[in-house]
Order: sequence, then C-alpha cells, then structure tokens
Amino acid sequence: MISILMPIYNGIEFLEESLPTILYQTYNDWELIIGINGHPKDSEVYQKAKKYENDKIKVYEIFNTNGKSEALNEMLKYAKYDWVSLLDVDDKWLPNKLQLQIQYMDKFDVIGTACRYFGDQNNYPNIPIGDITYFNFLKTNPIINSSVLLRKELCGWDKNPDVVEDYDLWLRLWKEGKKFYNVPEIQVLHRIHINSAFNAQGNNLKVNELIKKYSKYKNNI
Repeated sequence: MISILMPIYNGIEFLEESLPTILYQTYNDWELIIGINGHPKDSEVYQKAKKYENDKIKVYEIFNTNGKSEALNEMLKYAKYDWVSLLDVDDKWLPNKLQLQIQYMDKFDVIGTACRYFGDQNNYPNIPIGDITYFNFLKTNPIINSSVLLRKELCGWDKNPDVVEDYDLWLRLWKEGKKFYNVPEIQVLHRIHINSAFNAQGNNLKVNELIKKYSKYKNNI
C-alpha cells in the first residue's frame, strides 16, 4: 500500500479539486495523510480539511514547524506503508497515475511521471522519461514533486533548502546511487501561479546553491 502525503499551509481552496483525483485512482490501496501546517484545529483551514476525514483519509495538525520540509518529516511519522507519494494541494493526478507506477516498484527506488502545466501556463516541463538513473541531475530537476512515488526509507527532507526541498532530496538520492524512473505518460497536472513564479521568489538562486553543493558528485553518472 501507499501513503500519500498532502501538506497544506496555503491553498485550502484547491482541496475540492485535488482530493477527487486521489479518490478516483484506479489503484485504491492507499491512505491519505493531510497535514495542516500552521493553522490550529479551530481554524477554517483545518475544519475544511477535517470534513473529508474517513477510514482512508486522516487530517493532522502539524504545528511549530519551520516550513514544508519539517512539515513533511512530521507527516512521515503517521505514514503506515513502505511507499510514499506526494501531492501538493493545488495539483491534480490523472486516474491511472498510481496504477502505472506500481509496476516499477521492484526495479526502482524513485518513480515519477510525465507532467503537464495548467493554470497560468499550459505547456510541458522538459524532463527526461524512462530510466533516468544515469541522467545528470545537475542539468535540471527531473522529478515533478507531485508525481513522485518513493520508498519510505529514503524519505527525509532537509529544512535548509526549503522551497526546493524536493530537488535537494532527488540530488541526495542520485548521489547515493538510487534508481530513478519517469513513467512516459502524463499523469500529473501541475498548477502554475504567475504571482508565485519560480524566478520571482528567487528560488533560482537556491537551485544554483544546490547545484554547487552537489556538483562534486557529477562523476557518479
């Protein structure tokens, strides 16, 4: 079975769009952990999420953390299963997403999928597909965060590069020689917000810092 982590700080208004894309998965052996970060139990954000709770969906107050990385690490404590998938609240899955990924569990450690942008952009990220174990991860972030399925034992997010914590984790696992695969079919829709565009937040500088940090491992490929 798969533990799906959905951390929420902002974006509760998108839950009504993203949650059904989990419920309609053709593969249904999963649990969903919704972590409400920074909003107390009496808040509107927490209460909106809580109304969806049932035997497969659990809502937790994740408080006193310093960002998404620490929130994910806290949520991981509630995950029951050996594989973890991530879905940002403003993104969506297509119905066969998990079903297509599980067939690669025996051979790979981190499994993503192809992706399409929507919202303020309607195009596609330029990421490699198929077996990307020997792809040079320093060229670009090759795994879409909301597409990932990975072994729970490999999870653990560093709070220092928060906002680009996903890329940091992929680089760390790539350095360790883990095996990566991207399903060629588009199974994730990633929402683009112009008012929070990547460069506008200065995240490109954080990416440059990560590349500098891991560039000494480029001979691993």
